[in-house]
Amino acid sequence: MPDWDSHRPVVELLFYLCRLDYDIKVLLLQFLTDGDNRAVWEPLLALEVHEALETLPKAINRARIELAKPATASKLSVQAFDEASKQYRATAKSIREDKDFMKGLTIIRNGVAAHHGLNKGKGMDASIAWAMSTWRLSQTELTPVNSQIAEYAVKLGLAIQNFAIHVEQGNK
Repeated sequence: MPDWDSHRPVVELLFYLCRLDYDIKVLLLQFLTDGDNRAVWEPLLALEVHEALETLPKAINRARIELAKPATASKLSVQAFDEASKQYRATAKSIREDKDFMKGLTIIRNGVAAHHGLNKGKGMDASIAWAMSTWRLSQTELTPVNSQIAEYAVKLGLAIQNFAIHVEQGNK
């Protein structure tokens, strides 16, 4: 494909948006409808939330740099892209400002979901704590709907979907 290098960052971003959107929605469905397996679905959902907060902004930046080049082959509107990016970043920022949530998300990502508690000599501690916490929640009236991970996953899923829609609307 001619000018592939110019198109690649934007194509990769759109692919990434589709993947994140789909993964978040499928995991939310499982998490909200299969409460008995909360310990399986919630850490996987936490991984996607972490991706949306930490990795997606980097992909947005890469695509924006390419769009701004005068010789870019992309026909996307930089103005529409910037407006969509601004809206997404505002949602992500509001979540990142929740320091307690971010600290917990990092623990879940690093100790339970991504590395299964086997990093930095911690062994099974994080996974055991996660399993016990999840079990305690199952013994209370709190349902998956009360999960802050689920709440923020919904917000991020909508923000990702809106970002993609607004970028596509700016297609020349």
